[in-house]
Amino acid sequence: MKLINAFIAWIFDPHPNSQERDELYLAGAADMADLERRMRTLDERRPVGPFGQGA
Repeated sequence: MKLINAFIAWIFDPHPNSQERDELYLAGAADMADLERRMRTLDERRPVGPFGQGA
């Protein structure tokens, strides 16, 4: 029963999507240099191609 309750709680728990998670990551920057480093990190992580950033 605990497993079922945990699964239901996990389903309805508001998980941030990737865009919200990225915005929270950028909002945590301490200064402009940190913000630029974080932006570069996110840009390197995103796929490039027909369905990615380079489309």
